[in-house]
Amino acid sequence: MAIRFSFRFFITLPALLLAVWPCQVISSTIHIATPEWQGQTAKDGSGLFFDLLRRMYEPHGIELSFEIASWNRSIQLVRDGHADAIPTVWRDDAEEAGLRLPRMPLYIEYTSVVFKRDRFPEWKGSDSLRGRSAVWINGYNYHRDTPLEGLPLSWTEVAKPETMWRMLAADRVDVLIDARMDVEKYMNKHLVDTVVFKMVPLWGHKAYLGFSDRPSSEKLMEIFDESMAAMLASGELATLHEKWGMKGFDPFAWEADGEMVFGKEE
Repeated sequence: MAIRFSFRFFITLPALLLAVWPCQVISSTIHIATPEWQGQTAKDGSGLFFDLLRRMYEPHGIELSFEIASWNRSIQLVRDGHADAIPTVWRDDAEEAGLRLPRMPLYIEYTSVVFKRDRFPEWKGSDSLRGRSAVWINGYNYHRDTPLEGLPLSWTEVAKPETMWRMLAADRVDVLIDARMDVEKYMNKHLVDTVVFKMVPLWGHKAYLGFSDRPSSEKLMEIFDESMAAMLASGELATLHEKWGMKGFDPFAWEADGEMVFGKEE
């Protein structure tokens, strides 16, 4: 009897392990697919998002790997399960692509307006743009699904930031509208005169780490939410934003209701 019992035990044990193992194993790597964004996801592995994700996952024994690809290609890699996640996905885009989102956003993407100070002596928010002319980059569509929708505003779309700034400087438009980090990058690189030009934040949009729709994402999202909450509470997230030159950090934006947040003039 003892021999027969042991024989059955050793036959049954592997079957039990096979049944339990897929539920218990946690990948030792989180693979990110992303476009290259200087200061956030650089080709050399530096940047705010890479720094942030390493601090989240490495304490759990999970190493960060990444590949640089176009936006559409990155979405496809995550959707098809060839990558675990893509940074800065809006909720609507995630739903359309079939990606999963954690509770907490990864980042707040701010949109800003730039204008000549003498053209707007008293800035009163988006309402100041009524009857004005604007320029932005092709495809940004700030006239749709934003607080500018329905506002009587004429706009022009161009391919390059340099064109926007030339039009603004030549008074061919009243304002230019662009992502805040891109505006700041341009102003710093080209030494834009802030006595003449003024940048004001219009709104922020919650951007998430979009995960592949597969069981392994469950634990990765859990770690993300727990780590993000801890880094917000400790001030570490604010320190990282400062380290990478990301201005306008507002810790309350991560817990704000809805997908859009509104910043105050600085």
